[in-house]
Amino acid sequence: MSGNVSAAGDRSVAAGRDIGWVHTGDRVTVLPPEALATVVCPPGLVNVPRKAAHFVGRGEESALLDAESGTVVISGLGGVGKSSLAARWALRQTAHRNPVWWITAESRADVDAGLAGLAAAMQPALIDVLTQEALRERALQWLSAHDGWLLVLDDVTDPGDVADLLARAGRGRIVVTSRTTDAWYGIGRVLTLPALPADEAVELFVRVATHVGPRDTTGAERLCETLGQLPLAVEIAAAYCGRTATSPLAYLAELDRSGGLGNAEEALVRALRVTLNRLSATVPYASGMLRLLGWFAPDRIPVLLLPPFPGVREALGELAAHSMITLHEDGSVSVHRLVQAIARRPPPGDEHERQRALERSRGLAQLAIGHAAPMDDVDPADRETWRVLLPHVEAYLRYTDPAEDGEALLPVLASAGAYMSLNGLYEEAAGVYERTLAGFERVLGPDDPVTLGVRGALAEALGSAGRADEAIEAAAALVRSMTEVLGADDTDTLKARCCLATAHVKAGLVHRAAALQESVLADMVRVLGAKDRETLVAFSELARIYQALDRTRDAVALGAYAVAEMSEVLGEEDGDTLIARINLAGLYAGAGAVVRARADYEELLTVCVRLFGDDHPYTGHVGEALDTVCPDADRAPG
Repeated sequence: MSGNVSAAGDRSVAAGRDIGWVHTGDRVTVLPPEALATVVCPPGLVNVPRKAAHFVGRGEESALLDAESGTVVISGLGGVGKSSLAARWALRQTAHRNPVWWITAESRADVDAGLAGLAAAMQPALIDVLTQEALRERALQWLSAHDGWLLVLDDVTDPGDVADLLARAGRGRIVVTSRTTDAWYGIGRVLTLPALPADEAVELFVRVATHVGPRDTTGAERLCETLGQLPLAVEIAAAYCGRTATSPLAYLAELDRSGGLGNAEEALVRALRVTLNRLSATVPYASGMLRLLGWFAPDRIPVLLLPPFPGVREALGELAAHSMITLHEDGSVSVHRLVQAIARRPPPGDEHERQRALERSRGLAQLAIGHAAPMDDVDPADRETWRVLLPHVEAYLRYTDPAEDGEALLPVLASAGAYMSLNGLYEEAAGVYERTLAGFERVLGPDDPVTLGVRGALAEALGSAGRADEAIEAAAALVRSMTEVLGADDTDTLKARCCLATAHVKAGLVHRAAALQESVLADMVRVLGAKDRETLVAFSELARIYQALDRTRDAVALGAYAVAEMSEVLGEEDGDTLIARINLAGLYAGAGAVVRARADYEELLTVCVRLFGDDHPYTGHVGEALDTVCPDADRAPG
């Protein structure tokens, strides 16, 4: 941690509104007592989203789900009701299955996040102390050792994304929903969900249309047939007819004016268009809000991503009344993926205006992410905000072209990469840093200090992801660039050389790492002075390298020197000083000086609780160390 921008976590990068070169530190692994205890799933653990308020039919399909004992894949068109069926059936299982857990599974990252969420729900004390990777593994181990549970993997696009889960978690029930029908051989039984039968489609239409009172339903059969008897299209049309007292025949005329019949999904496009045309004339923000929501993940879009303008809640209420979104008690919003996909299309009309409308909605999404994203990973509330935001940032990145990333969004992406690194998502972090780097190279140029800083963060992420050769190559190229652009004695160039040493540590080349770190440290003393912050951090990091080389006495001596100097120059409670103090206590413990280590940990625990709170990783690590360091012996390092 350096200057006014702090970094905490596994090779995390501090990214404020101005991103400069950041030097990242080793993570403090958190293993509190809860992490060592047997996992006991609390009773009644249910996580199933509210889907269709009006549900008809599907009795045969529900019976098949009841009878099947293995994995079932519900496949079919978008909007045909796959998720609604899975949610309806899953909620009926809560009386005899535990947990019943829903995971949005559009990508491998979504699956991993869902498993981590399950582990955190079973042991809430671990939410802020274990990385997402560790929580995911914890959930998989529990699932593989227990039965009586149910997982729903919703909207799987690639069976490879869930292959590891399916291979390891074979003792409970798994239900998958997917538009893919031909890639599940040998994995599970495929239940292809057709459109509703004609009579059930009409029943659904009548239920929705007459929900607020009697309505003229003449022509409902013809309208449902025109909509391909696709449940989502039928429900949206019925909500419009009920809300506006429009007859099915009049609605058919509106559909005819909006385009030809087309297939079932095109019928849904036209149904949405009819509703949006009306809402645009009466509710100013409705159309724009739906287009904004299209850029985020479909489930639980949080309030902090919604514009704080007057009229927004009214617009959301109208969209919900027309069955286009679902409003939740906490103010968050869910949208069907197919509705989102349609919302991301340019609206009909003049080509120039179509493009402008698309750019406006995408720009609003960038602004929403930028306003919502915290830039500090120390505050527990900010870590919780990132946990909520990350799926929506990832969705935005999937849906958009990197060339469209604006300058205001790029610092947010750098912070997202830092949060991913903090949670052990190194591969994902590397991907985000690569995109961020491309953006800064385009906006600021390849030699701007900000761009060079992101290159350093990318090198760190590559190393943590196990891509050692790439990390060393990236760090070496960074040193060359910084030497050429900034000069060999520039502070950022010196820190880049520390990054290169770290890359060698991660590659297991510790002797080479020690030589590199000793060389840069000598230059730091010469250029910056022996008491400069970065010089002292480099001393502490060299101590860690010596520990890896089994140079125990040198490691302890150098670590103690760094702590003493940092305490005097920076203060005992400065962030960099605290990291060095925690590391030194670990060096003492590793050297066998456990009484000294315990005394240091006891003092550090009080400081960490006061500064960071009970649930911060540093607090958790120090507390765990106190439970594991034995006070029965104390010997000098040999």
